[in-house]
Amino acid sequence: MTGSLLDGGPAVPPGLDTLGEALLRAARSDGPEGIRFIHQDGTESSLGYRELLDDAARILAGLRAGGARPGQTVVLQVGRDPELLAAFWACVLGGFVPMPVSAAAADAPSLLHRVWQGYGRPWVVTGSGQPVAAETVADPRWAGALLGDTRALLGHAPDRSWHRAAPEDTAVLLLTSGSTGVPKAVVLTHRNILSRTAATALANRLGRATRSFNWMALDHVGGLVMFHVRDVFLGCHQVHARTAWVLADPLRWLDAVHRHRIDTTWAPNFAFGLINDRAGRLAGRDWDLSRLRYIMNGGEAIRGRVVRRFLELLAPFGLPGDAMHPGWGMSETSAGVVDCEFTAVTAAGADDRHVPAGRPQPGTAVRVVDDAGEPVPEGTLGRLQAGGASITGGYFRNPAQNRQSFTPDGWFKTGDLARIEGGVLTVTGRADDLIQLGEVTCYGHEIEAAVEELDFVEPSFTVACLVDDDQLAVFYHPRAAAPGGDPARAVRARVAERLGVEPAHVLEVAREEIPKTGIGKLRRAQLRDRFEALRTA
Repeated sequence: MTGSLLDGGPAVPPGLDTLGEALLRAARSDGPEGIRFIHQDGTESSLGYRELLDDAARILAGLRAGGARPGQTVVLQVGRDPELLAAFWACVLGGFVPMPVSAAAADAPSLLHRVWQGYGRPWVVTGSGQPVAAETVADPRWAGALLGDTRALLGHAPDRSWHRAAPEDTAVLLLTSGSTGVPKAVVLTHRNILSRTAATALANRLGRATRSFNWMALDHVGGLVMFHVRDVFLGCHQVHARTAWVLADPLRWLDAVHRHRIDTTWAPNFAFGLINDRAGRLAGRDWDLSRLRYIMNGGEAIRGRVVRRFLELLAPFGLPGDAMHPGWGMSETSAGVVDCEFTAVTAAGADDRHVPAGRPQPGTAVRVVDDAGEPVPEGTLGRLQAGGASITGGYFRNPAQNRQSFTPDGWFKTGDLARIEGGVLTVTGRADDLIQLGEVTCYGHEIEAAVEELDFVEPSFTVACLVDDDQLAVFYHPRAAAPGGDPARAVRARVAERLGVEPAHVLEVAREEIPKTGIGKLRRAQLRDRFEALRTA
């Protein structure tokens, strides 16, 4: 280990070769563990592992009857979570390669069209009654590619003849977010996912007794791989809620944690800020959060002030002070592969800019290099690269991107900036989110955090980015009752005070004007492009 390298050590043998074996093992158990779904209207339903296997076998029969063969891609755009998971496992057990596509995206029909055409018009499974773009239906090859909707496929008799996959076979193709064109598709093998799953189980003491709660989309690496597939591997109890259901009232997240006796959950940092923003509504709650020992905080920049406030607010409800675990990972690493206990690595001061992500889990190594690819000294900011058993081998049908994203010796270029100090990795932000104005260097997320400390600014709806000729623009959404005076002037003053720069543009925008990914991460580039297009129109 050097100052620019952290190695988590040997990979943990998962004891299984394929994901299908994990589902079969879970289904054979006699315990009460299974899956609980909280639907958009708040109603709940349950699905045991044996039932999930049976549903997958029924859909598998329909896929085979439609002509799907092992190794072929099957696009899945299914709105109901139980049916999406059944279709996913049908593909796994049949040797097909599932490619989940968001059904909740605002442009879901257009997204399906772009993906279907961009990847050579593969097989498609949709949800019942799901809208399909007119241009898709008009394509003469659509009728032959559509294998059916999940409701119809569930009508088949179960097919229990499983395909014998190999560990290096592709298990899933995960689409990256943020693109208005054809999203890149990350190739994850059975070995990638199982290696990461076994490592996090060991590192974070997860097992069959774990009770997890996830409210991120099941077409996303966090919902599908980091939680659902991991929990099938563990054979534990898992609860999934719709993202929109929680965002409509973020306190529902903790209601569910209490009601279902949850000990493991996760969310991007903005979600903890949403809880903090509702501090006035916590009085009278009878939550028991004492079981909640592992809260994964990842997916975007972590803000120390937000985390500390969250822990303080919920301490009276029994939340352990060491429950928060910042971490780092991405689709290309099979989800989170670096994490730590927040209170063990974070200074107690309130002026920290960047929260450490921790140490790599077994089977993963990370290194920090300069622009020329050379290792940097300890404590020096550089470009983060990752390697190991859980790291993707590349993007699907995208050799140009693969040449750009991997070093000659096989390390994956993450696109993040980071430093290693004292054996701990700190990720400071995306390289393309770095803002340089005069002598000041900062990140868009730091400016956004400063602006959202203003009482009249609605949390999680602020974007800071460079526009036009390197001018700083800040977009924010005000609360219903904006203060008197000049809000834009207050925003400028706060940014100047905290970061030493002054925005050239401060714009009040509606919620719906702030583009986000399916898990609520900001799409800064889209807002920037829209702003610049309007200025030049």
